[in-house]
Amino acid sequence: MTPDQFETLYRDHFRRIFNYIRFRVCAPHTAEDLTADVFVRAFEYGGSFCPEKGCPDAWLAGIARNVLYSHYKKTAAAPQMAELSDCLPHGTDIEGEYLYRENLRCLLGHIDGLNPSHRELIALKYMQGLNNREIAALTGMSESAVGSALFRIIGTLRKQMAS
Repeated sequence: MTPDQFETLYRDHFRRIFNYIRFRVCAPHTAEDLTADVFVRAFEYGGSFCPEKGCPDAWLAGIARNVLYSHYKKTAAAPQMAELSDCLPHGTDIEGEYLYRENLRCLLGHIDGLNPSHRELIALKYMQGLNNREIAALTGMSESAVGSALFRIIGTLRKQMAS
């Protein structure tokens, strides 16, 4: 991978990778460090990327997952959900923003209550923006199993939010 190719990769995918990692760790500085580790590894192993096997998003998500697992192993920390208040929109409607924050806080609480593999699927789908085929390739599940699991998880979250 040439420096120009890496620069384009970094510019196009930094925000998505950072958001995915930030969703999985609580400390913003840790998320920044781990995101940097992802791109260092991507630069080092850029020659291993094969466009025929998948898109750069999936390749980087796989690297990010490995970086996170290494981090959890080294620190003996359990995966955690981040407070995402710094990512919330700032509107002039104070009541609307309050309701939005409360709904999001409630949703994140329900997501935090999911088992780790379900939280991982939610993070890959909605924070990383991967499709079911890409998630299947990363997790070793079949594409239909990913779709079914996500359908069930979302249904469970909807029921919990409605009650």
